Amino acid sequence: MKNHEWKWVYLSALGVIFFLILIGYANEAMECMSGGCAVMFISFFLVITLIAVALLFWSRARNMDAILAGQDLLAHWTYSAEDSATSAKREFAEYREVNKALFIIMGGFFLIAIIFLLIFGGEAGVLTTLILLCVVGILALVAWGAPRLVYASSLKRSPEAYIAGNGIIYREGVYPFRSFLNRLDGVSFREAAAGEPPLLVFSFIQIVGLYILRPYEVRVPVPDGEEERAREIARRLG
Repeated sequence: MKNHEWKWVYLSALGVIFFLILIGYANEAMECMSGGCAVMFISFFLVITLIAVALLFWSRARNMDAILAGQDLLAHWTYSAEDSATSAKREFAEYREVNKALFIIMGGFFLIAIIFLLIFGGEAGVLTTLILLCVVGILALVAWGAPRLVYASSLKRSPEAYIAGNGIIYREGVYPFRSFLNRLDGVSFREAAAGEPPLLVFSFIQIVGLYILRPYEVRVPVPDGEEERAREIARRLG
């Protein structure tokens, strides 16, 4: 299994470099009131965002390397193609709903900023508003398209689960128990229910704003015969 998280670290770092160069260009070649300050403001905001994204993926990449190396490994399960496809469909529906909620929250913040700029920003405010509208459009595209891309790619991923003392890898996605803006909140074992196998449910909390905490779950199916080991993992980690 390859560690794809490093790819996003490098892409985020390249984005930081690009927008730092753009800030320097706007400072030297553009008048402040003609849009230079607006470009620098948006670029600075994106630099901070990309640094946070790079740190997030850096912690995930290091954690995934440690798990794949066998550090404190508690279980390694492999699933059939049919079971993996069923899980992918369930997670697609959940991911879509989560993205919709996040878009509403972030879109609301951007809408407030746009109204403020239109009222008080003058000519530069109009340019900044156009840039923010482009950003909102990109967020909408990501909120709608990302779950579909993830679903399509998850069908091609290795149907495996690694559970370790410092995090889990499920179908090539890594979930550290403690990383930048993210931490484990609890682990529980869920008995088999109608249409679902037994599950190990990992509850996480992610910071998505200064005072906004987003809880989410990663549900790892438990193969037949591994129920007792799953209960022990839940007792140990929970």
